[in-house]
Amino acid sequence: MEYELINPSDPYTFIADGAETAALVVFMLSLAYGANDKEGDITVPIFLFGESDSEDWYIKQFGRNSYDGLKAKRKEVSDALKSMMLGHFEDRRRYEAALSAITEPDKREKFIADWQDDCSSLNDIGTLCHKMAEKLANGDTLKKVFSNDD
Repeated sequence: MEYELINPSDPYTFIADGAETAALVVFMLSLAYGANDKEGDITVPIFLFGESDSEDWYIKQFGRNSYDGLKAKRKEVSDALKSMMLGHFEDRRRYEAALSAITEPDKREKFIADWQDDCSSLNDIGTLCHKMAEKLANGDTLKKVFSNDD
């Protein structure tokens, strides 16, 4: 399912296997962000008042804490972070069509990087998500995933 990242910056969308994965993606980025599904329903609310509110919400929604959720859904979260794309829902079709036509891995990576370069904000959420996805996929510790050291 496609989700829109609610943030004060550029528009971003991503694909997640469900609401729990979408919530984990948002939690990894910022509690000041949220997510709506393609139908416009609020999937993850914005939590301006801290971590305890967000964690209580997560437990009520998914029956476990977010740390256990991330341990259980590490691959799904990595895939969702990797799918983060600059643009609205309607931009994704064009983006996916271009990606599917590029067969060489180096050229695919260049296309993705170039697409992300069009962001107007200094806050390049897409590139951050792609780096986090790679670290998660590589089995890095969560401390390493959240570090800016490459």
